[in-house]
Amino acid sequence: MIVETLSIQDNDIYSDEHITVRYVSGEVTIECTYNHVYGLGERYNHINHKGKKVKNVVEEQFCHQGEKTYFPLPFFMLDNGYGFFVKSKKKLSFDLDMPMHIKNLDAKNDRLVIFKGSYKECIKDFLTLTGATKKAPDWVFGPWISAHRWNSQKMVEAVQEKLRTMDFPITALVLEQWSDEATFYIFNGAIYPDKEVLAYEDFSFEHSPWPDPKAMIDKLHDDGIKLLLWQCPVVKYIPEEEPYNLRHGKEWERAQKERLVLWAEDKPYFIPKGHWFNGSMVPDFTNPQANQWWFNNRQYLLDIGVDGFKTDGGEFIYSEVTNHVQENQQELKNNYSLEYVRAYSQFLGDNRVAFSRAGYVGQQTYSLQWAGDQKSTYDELKAIYRAGINASLCGQMHWGFDIGGFAGELPSLDLYYRANQLALFSPIMQVHSEPVGGQFSATDPTRAFNNERTPWNMAGNDGEVLDDIRRIYNMRMNLLPYIYCEYLKAVEQKTTLMKHMNIDYVGVFPEEQFLFGDLIIAPILSKDQSKVQVVLPEGDYYDLFTQKKVSDKVFMDHLSIKDMAAFVPEGTAIVTQKATLMPESMTNALEMDTLYFHLYGETGTYNYKDKNNALTITWTSSEVNIEGDQTSQINWQRVL
Repeated sequence: MIVETLSIQDNDIYSDEHITVRYVSGEVTIECTYNHVYGLGERYNHINHKGKKVKNVVEEQFCHQGEKTYFPLPFFMLDNGYGFFVKSKKKLSFDLDMPMHIKNLDAKNDRLVIFKGSYKECIKDFLTLTGATKKAPDWVFGPWISAHRWNSQKMVEAVQEKLRTMDFPITALVLEQWSDEATFYIFNGAIYPDKEVLAYEDFSFEHSPWPDPKAMIDKLHDDGIKLLLWQCPVVKYIPEEEPYNLRHGKEWERAQKERLVLWAEDKPYFIPKGHWFNGSMVPDFTNPQANQWWFNNRQYLLDIGVDGFKTDGGEFIYSEVTNHVQENQQELKNNYSLEYVRAYSQFLGDNRVAFSRAGYVGQQTYSLQWAGDQKSTYDELKAIYRAGINASLCGQMHWGFDIGGFAGELPSLDLYYRANQLALFSPIMQVHSEPVGGQFSATDPTRAFNNERTPWNMAGNDGEVLDDIRRIYNMRMNLLPYIYCEYLKAVEQKTTLMKHMNIDYVGVFPEEQFLFGDLIIAPILSKDQSKVQVVLPEGDYYDLFTQKKVSDKVFMDHLSIKDMAAFVPEGTAIVTQKATLMPESMTNALEMDTLYFHLYGETGTYNYKDKNNALTITWTSSEVNIEGDQTSQINWQRVL
């Protein structure tokens, strides 16, 4: 519960027998005893931030994020039952020692909210204050696939054919290299008339590598695959030596004349040298006129069936700037990323999604999130894991990462297996890779190579590797009823799908151990790791893969790269589309006519819901009962 909101005025104070919080001269001091500090956004370097200095600032960092983050949040919780949220858009500084100090606050505009309760209660209160999680469609929770190098309809069709012939279930495909790289809303090579707002019928694709985008999208949809297109919030600077684009030239002039972009004193704000898209202008999404201008020419993409946008970037505020509502650099450095994705979310509506890298307070209301760019190393995999747990500790439900890493040499096979296994039990399961010739595309940058992290490129001619990865994809699709059910419950309860162990349990658990719904997962995140210890809460559990009943501490050794550690609490259920956990084949189908309930233990209860069912299944040693609404055929099997 919220116990206090400090107005941030000198000598403002909150105190009880356990804690004293006071504000003096731009700084909050918190005096209390604690051992753990959790939260502060998507952080890559630590899960427990006690003793650390943390900056609340949105920053672009290509690989090796360290202390930086694309997605900070001024919200944290202590293990003594208190939580704190600074209602501020500013670049704050947190010194998380004893006592704690929060610096750089604005006494006029900032507020400090103090929560009291369990971690779960504090997260719920934080989401209540900042916005409910936007419910995502069910296809979001199937496997996704992407690679920057896909730059033609022919390549997309080849990927689609591989998915068919290799029997891989995929529910979403993301395209990055699709547009003209000038307007970012016209398919590369398309010819079109000089009109202010273009409709699909205006385009000719005769000389385009995308000869029929609508037919391509329809064909993807026929196979149950949704399509997302890459975006970035820039009016791009195009040097004189590059080919002139008439439409872009007119938009460049209009954006300045009508102040549709962020402003710096008496001229537009330009991204400074040394940064991504330097020299470009940044659209102002707080200006209704700018929104109309920006999205009118993207409407045709929705009309032909595009299912969402990968809203990349958003970290472009580096110097003094002002927007339509008179926010300045201090406010926009963090909050611009939210304004950007909020505009896209409102344009997309309820059944399409934005998939973002940068973010700020309230992000859960507008966007799915991915962890940005990392190299293909075990150190980066550990950083990704920490980022996911930290994001969930701040209430971000929709989180994922690039399986096997985004950049550099291809991951080793064991790293690729481990990354797929972590992704299997993450909210969003996506494979992706950097541009060919990217910054870390090869140890020798002159050497060209196919850097896709797709299963078939990683497997090469090794049929066993391809089969192993396919089983993981099939298992993800098979578990979709369970994943989506637990997701819907989490949305309703204002919690998350992926959770730190202490969200649901009291105790001391390994840091590299987490919850996915009710499942307890111990991912393997180190090279050549052949053993793992899982600390289970009080009670009995079942190994998800062997169905062996266990309790207390479980030591697993002699692990191969195919082995995973996942445990189900006694008295609950796992719901799948097929009777076996890792079926040989799965489709992309989302309408589940048949459901299999795996009932763990002699007695238990499980509440299940999806788009068509809302039921409770209870079981004892002698009978199984189902109550509620159901349209699917229900089967069950006991696990004792």
